[in-house]
Amino acid sequence: MNFTFFAGVAIVAGGLLWGGLAGGRLASFLNWHGAAIVLGGTLASVLINCPARLLLGTARRLLGLFFPARTPSPEETVAELSRLAKIAKTQGGLLSIQDKAGAFAEGFLQRAVTVAIAHGEFSEARRILEAEIKQTRIAAMEECNVLRTMSVLAPMFGLLGTLVGMIQVLESITEPAKAGPAMAVALSSAFLGIAFANLLCVPVAGHLRLAAIRETLVSEIILEGVLDILSGKAPYLVELHLASYSRARRVELSRAVAPRAAPARG
Repeated sequence: MNFTFFAGVAIVAGGLLWGGLAGGRLASFLNWHGAAIVLGGTLASVLINCPARLLLGTARRLLGLFFPARTPSPEETVAELSRLAKIAKTQGGLLSIQDKAGAFAEGFLQRAVTVAIAHGEFSEARRILEAEIKQTRIAAMEECNVLRTMSVLAPMFGLLGTLVGMIQVLESITEPAKAGPAMAVALSSAFLGIAFANLLCVPVAGHLRLAAIRETLVSEIILEGVLDILSGKAPYLVELHLASYSRARRVELSRAVAPRAAPARG
């Protein structure tokens, strides 16, 4: 679970609440007419622009922010593949680990082992798995782009709310009692549109993008590890290769090798 995400949300909420209370008119910032124009208009445009499958995928990713990450870290992935490489070396190759991959990395490790066993040919297995990784990455980026689209649309609907409010102001310019609320709609709509885009949509889209990059990295580590096992590499060489994807793992390996490499003192 990414605690910086929740810390950022708390800071934004606290800052907006303090700013509204300090001015003594929090309700002015939360004008429901402006909110309806900005949020309703943005939601309607996204529904028109995006298919239901894409919206459901984005919703799942957003819900995932509130739960522990299902994707293992690169360090955990390297450690798991090193373990499987040792089993494969001592117990007869890929067939010996076919039932030991489990649901690691949401089942991608199991699929990679199955593809490698089914084809048995290095380049063909790589082609199939790379195509799957590419399609998964494209789908993840499209889901992130839903929020980026919302970040573009929200300020535009804020401007639309401002125009609606200004029209109401001009219609009631001779009646100050009506002109004031109309001006509040105009200004609060622009505020809500800009705040919604820059304090929620853009940061969350960036967060989801980083999560998608991490998922791709883990899938690439699995691909390389399974193909190394398929080619019969020694477990130590498999781990050295995969450690290039993880700085922490490289440091750990270098510390383990250093005492052996140190010259003996007479």
